[in-house]
Amino acid sequence: MSIRIEDMAMKIFNAFEDFYLDKDKRKIFEDLFDKYLTVVDTTGQTETYDAIVSLGYQHRADFDQVVKLLKDHSLIPD
Repeated sequence: MSIRIEDMAMKIFNAFEDFYLDKDKRKIFEDLFDKYLTVVDTTGQTETYDAIVSLGYQHRADFDQVVKLLKDHSLIPD
């Protein structure tokens, strides 16, 4: 069974907050967010969690790629 988009979005958002003070890890998140979240949030005004959820529903392949990349960097659990 795959995890719900909202649950994974919360894991991503929480990990982003947890690693925010780590400059190198924060850059990984920011680079991914710049690349993928701008597809659903063209103005940059949407809350990060909401943008991640929107990405999951509107562009599932991109959402899955973000999840994979974050897992590859051990920033979210498997």
